[in-house]
Amino acid sequence: QRHNLSAKVSLHKSSLTDNADLVKGLLSSAGAVGTDNMIQLLKNYARNDTAERKSKHSIVVGVIGFPNVGKSSLINSLKRSRVAGIGNMPGVTKGIQEIYIDSDISLLDSPGVVISKDNSDSLILRNVIKVEDLDDPVTPVEALVMRVHRKQILREYRIPNFNTINEFLASVARKTGKLIKGGIPDVKAAAKIVLRDWNNGKIPYYTPIPGK
Repeated sequence: QRHNLSAKVSLHKSSLTDNADLVKGLLSSAGAVGTDNMIQLLKNYARNDTAERKSKHSIVVGVIGFPNVGKSSLINSLKRSRVAGIGNMPGVTKGIQEIYIDSDISLLDSPGVVISKDNSDSLILRNVIKVEDLDDPVTPVEALVMRVHRKQILREYRIPNFNTINEFLASVARKTGKLIKGGIPDVKAAAKIVLRDWNNGKIPYYTPIPGK
């Protein structure tokens, strides 16, 4: 299918890194980036070109992946309407749903798939596991603090600098009023607040574009 992958797909990494005007236009656009290219790619797969004849057949494309990575948002972008429910918590999609793009293409929206049973920090920070279901919300926050620039965290919560994760969560707990009996900071409640803020995009984080 190498021909299908290359046909009429004009949006490449080099076009983004070498063209500042293109990047500016994409950022200011209300439409989804790459939608037309994706539709064209799927239509190429629907074609059945042989030496004897050229024909088209309908295809069904399954959209699978971790919970809350944008599967339903992708489908809505391709359909150009809100046909699949979306949310910033895992588990919004409860079952398989078939969405027709046109006479040639239909998409299957599916619930998120988690192969590993391990509640690793990586899965938690990807919002694969509900914050409310965590027995230990402190450890993933420690991993989060290692990723994010310290100044971003201090600015977001308006707290003084800290040396340990417990100091950080104690400051957040006092700032948000999460105290238990005796005025002791509730670090677990504070950790869940931080994880929700991370999932909601309140804590700035980005990955630099790889060099050429």
